[in-house]
Amino acid sequence: MTKPVPFGRYLLLDRIAIGGMAEVYVAVRPDDPAPRLYALKRILPSLAEDAEFLAMFLDEARLVVQLDHPGVVPIHELGKHGETYYIAMEYVAGCDLRALVERERARGRSVPVPLAAYVGWRVADALDHAHRKRDARGRALQIVHRDVSPANVLLGFDGSVRVIDFGIAQAASRTQQEETALRGKFGYMSPEMARGQQVDRRSDVFALGVVLHELLTGERLFAAPSELAALDKVGNAEVRPPSERNAAVPHGLDAVVLRALAREPDDRFAWASELRDALTPWLHAGVPVGDPPALARHMAETFPEELRAELDRMDRLRRTAAAVPPPEVPAEPTQIIALRGGLAPARPSGATPVPLSRGSVWRPTALAGGVAAGVALAAALVIAAATSESTAVAAPLPAIAAPPRAAEAPLPAAVRESPIAPGAGRLAIQPLGIATLAVDGVAQLPIIAGGEVRAVDLPAGSHRIELRTPDGRRAALTVVIRDGEVANLLGVELQ
Repeated sequence: MTKPVPFGRYLLLDRIAIGGMAEVYVAVRPDDPAPRLYALKRILPSLAEDAEFLAMFLDEARLVVQLDHPGVVPIHELGKHGETYYIAMEYVAGCDLRALVERERARGRSVPVPLAAYVGWRVADALDHAHRKRDARGRALQIVHRDVSPANVLLGFDGSVRVIDFGIAQAASRTQQEETALRGKFGYMSPEMARGQQVDRRSDVFALGVVLHELLTGERLFAAPSELAALDKVGNAEVRPPSERNAAVPHGLDAVVLRALAREPDDRFAWASELRDALTPWLHAGVPVGDPPALARHMAETFPEELRAELDRMDRLRRTAAAVPPPEVPAEPTQIIALRGGLAPARPSGATPVPLSRGSVWRPTALAGGVAAGVALAAALVIAAATSESTAVAAPLPAIAAPPRAAEAPLPAAVRESPIAPGAGRLAIQPLGIATLAVDGVAQLPIIAGGEVRAVDLPAGSHRIELRTPDGRRAALTVVIRDGEVANLLGVELQ
């Protein structure tokens, strides 16, 4: 695209993918206090009148809007602009797991065992959250992804692992006819799905077992010359241990993968969380260690050109977006169907922030002007590990009083004294453990080491600040950054 294209309250900056059902663009919202990048998916005009596809597309968004987990790419908005339906998701800078497997295969190797176990651990944790999700009345949604495959697992250059495309996920309210429809990629189906039988969460466990087997061996498990032959292989589910193809795979890990790939659902792990826990001993079964920094390093080593191109593109797109004036009121109406966590339209800078999702910690008062708020935030940002039902509910926030000026001593001189560009302020943040910093949904690389003070210059206004630990804990709050001032969040503890 040579120039941004207005689409409702978004600007489409670049088309990054197009398939048989939808096209995906990198987009921005000009009214965001600090413009973030979105992946905006809109259905193709040829499918706009296909009732079955439209229902599937809308179900994807309605389901994922309800999911709040670091392993699921969040959908921020579901809407209809003119006659076009769309979803606006968080943009993840990286590639899908399929690309990693293919790159490793081209080099005659497989993904390192600890990283394969780590990716499987993350995907299982995300699936378990979806499987256990309940609606506002406490009723189980019984979500089944139905299409767990390497193409639907995104690997961020920041080391994140995200599951995407719940577009063929089915809730319990679907009819029996829809429930038995064959959907998904044939080589990653479960035996019961291949037979057209009713499926449940254990079908996703089987599919993840297929993905794990492929990661560990570098080969497709149910490769076949035709779809019919692939379905026949899936139905038989005759699987050899991964170690027969890759001697680096421990026999104990063989047992985990084979149990996930049991032909009968009753013989598999009953829940994705059981598979996740069974993978835990193998996360550190060698070098590199299976954790986000190791995955980020591996991604940078495996995709050096793609990483450089992505960083250049993101910088170019942000500069392009900043140079474009806000669009006029669109001629076609935009209908907002669903918003993540009840998110309201963007507020003017300095307005009182409101929560975006459960489990976040919020401070309605601006933190700025060199106030070292670390002592209070060490208690205020205490948050429990994410559970299968939801992220934890934080303790009430006490009022944050400015401590003595001596409390600012840990700040490096460069943070306090280096110039700040007009119209911007500075955030200084110090987690007590290793964490990824995300500002307005965008991860800031590199990952912050425990005790390190990281300074980030941001446009003046309201920003959502989030810390994510390697084991899935999160804490977040909204901070108002004032022009020319420093907001200090020191000694942030996540428990």
